[in-house]
Amino acid sequence: MKNSWSASLKWCMAAFIALSVPASAMTARPVSGSQPLTGARSSQAGADVSFNKAGDEAARYLSSYIKVNTTNPPGNERLGADYLASVLKDNGIEAQVFDTTPGRASVYARLKGSGKKRPIILLNHIDVVPARAEDWQHPPFQGEIHDGELWGRGALDMKGMAIAELEAMLLLKRSGRKPDRDVIFLGTPDEEVGGDYGAKSFVQNHSDLIKDAEFLLNEGFHIDTDQDGKIRFWGIDIGEKSPLWLKLTARGEAGHASMPMADASTSRLVRALARIVDRKPEVLVLPAVREFFQQVSKTETGPLRSAYADIDSAVKDQRTVDMVLKDKIKSCMLVNTISLTVLQAGYKTNVIPAEATAELDCRLLPGIKHEEFINGMKKLIADPEIAVSVLEWQSATPSPFDTELFSAIKSVAAEESAVLPVVPVIVPWFTDSHWFRDLGIVSYGFEPFEIDEKHIATMHGRDERIPLTSLTNGVQRMYKILERLAVPPQ
Repeated sequence: MKNSWSASLKWCMAAFIALSVPASAMTARPVSGSQPLTGARSSQAGADVSFNKAGDEAARYLSSYIKVNTTNPPGNERLGADYLASVLKDNGIEAQVFDTTPGRASVYARLKGSGKKRPIILLNHIDVVPARAEDWQHPPFQGEIHDGELWGRGALDMKGMAIAELEAMLLLKRSGRKPDRDVIFLGTPDEEVGGDYGAKSFVQNHSDLIKDAEFLLNEGFHIDTDQDGKIRFWGIDIGEKSPLWLKLTARGEAGHASMPMADASTSRLVRALARIVDRKPEVLVLPAVREFFQQVSKTETGPLRSAYADIDSAVKDQRTVDMVLKDKIKSCMLVNTISLTVLQAGYKTNVIPAEATAELDCRLLPGIKHEEFINGMKKLIADPEIAVSVLEWQSATPSPFDTELFSAIKSVAAEESAVLPVVPVIVPWFTDSHWFRDLGIVSYGFEPFEIDEKHIATMHGRDERIPLTSLTNGVQRMYKILERLAVPPQ
């Protein structure tokens, strides 16, 4: 999942394929925050699927996949694409590898259906963020099992998701049932630094391979649990906020610091930034966000329960707004955010610099025009001499949530619990889904794993890992989603 923006390793892929953990070591055991699902077999007539065995196989694949170091930069995702292609081909599914730049590539495979319905894409990214081995309890690129959890960079973001998608696709093929729609597996490089050599490149150069798709599943949100491991809700990322990166530049006369100047570049910039930091953001309730709060209110207690149930009224009271905005994830769905990230000015303590700059990471809710947002910022700054320039702007349009895919996910959740809310989420981060939404493909971010705050903190951090029970449960859920969406009842 994108957070920020060496030569290719010449290792033999056969070595990676051979590196695996014995099946006996992979037996899923319950750990905190993750319990095995009841029912080991598929619900539809005619299916005979052992999800425990599938979970063991998925763990072996994930262990080997983590050993393929695809840290970005530099990426080296060709190694990961080759590994995934080898697994697909070993299981009778033809796979193609497309180079985007030296050492970097995407992998594409299609399980053919009857064509009665349009395809679904199972999207994942191959690259991972850096990891310093000395900071970890266990090596980040060995895929080891410790206390019922599989450790390694990418276990959650997002090699674990890729393997859950791949395993579900293999299970569907092995079932012998012909789906109503093609199932496309697509792994791309470069997501962690923007996707120019990944999803963007694939969409621009190989859109003919995917443009007929109706749906796409990608990373984005997860199955939210409390600190005791109890599931609170299933969150489906239907859209992301639009990133707008701005640069503020204040200029003035340079001078000797012994003689202060009220209109110095640094002083004017600080005054402008103080207005931005101290602002009270406007609260907006989008239809999807209203649905989110109404549904998750059922899992809350105390004043938040009533506030979430009637969020439109709640946001009219500042005390209630302040209470709601304490939750970073939920609050980001209600406001446009501004984070001050870079400050630059001066080169010597006794010299007043002629220029001072600041960079802001702004995330805008869907439907907000960035020109209007910038004009509002200029009014807030109230200094026409401070220049505001755009460093980055990407518009994101959400997908509808009244679809067959959304209903399929709800159906799988209802099989586990009739009272589990399944809710649309607008996430503050950015994923590769937007490249495919631009093609008119309904794209959701949903990771079918129970993930608590402790494990979420390891993504892009230290000691990233996934409980084996979560991996097995994720495979089961992913397969059942495909089953409901693509396989005609028998």
